[in-house]
Amino acid sequence: MSEQQNQISVLAGALVTHQRRFSKMPTEDRQWAIQNTEEAIGLFAEAVKNRNGKATETKKADTSLIAPNGIELPEGTVIRRTRVDPMRTPQEVIAATGRKPYVNDCVLATMPQSEGGEIDVYFLPTKRFMPMKEVTAFLAQYGLVSNPRAQASANEDNPAFADKYPNGSQWGNNCYLTFGRWSGDRGVRCRRDDGGWSGGWFLSGVPASRN
Repeated sequence: MSEQQNQISVLAGALVTHQRRFSKMPTEDRQWAIQNTEEAIGLFAEAVKNRNGKATETKKADTSLIAPNGIELPEGTVIRRTRVDPMRTPQEVIAATGRKPYVNDCVLATMPQSEGGEIDVYFLPTKRFMPMKEVTAFLAQYGLVSNPRAQASANEDNPAFADKYPNGSQWGNNCYLTFGRWSGDRGVRCRRDDGGWSGGWFLSGVPASRN
């Protein structure tokens, strides 16, 4: 038996040993995996490969990612799947990230509500300065809308994500939520600004149908 075959046998045995972990999956997901075993194994392999916080990202050499409305997403777009807890207060949303807060409480109190459950969060790169008044239309052209709660959840899942992809969301005309590093600390900001977004930020949004 080759080394590769031996590793596969050991891995299969380990999955059997720890099969109780499958109890965390919803019944419909377990049934799907039973009926689509090869595809499920492929998803498992991809998740293991991305275990250090890597994300799906568009690159020139890769097949382009498609937005919810069928439009090709900008090169460099990142997609993260997360689970939103709709019962959290805005304060709990920030606290759950474990980051140093730079928060205006009055602005935080206006954070929009969101439906719960799993959702894909799209992080689109800004290639130039973008005035705040343009953000809604920028997201809408890809069938996306801002959802700061989903954005926060994605950053909660992977605290290192914003190290490479400093990201933000915006609601109203000038309220925003950003994740990044400031003075060496991983922080989260929730404030008001009438200016705009400089190049280098990743603006987040979710499918309009899920907001």
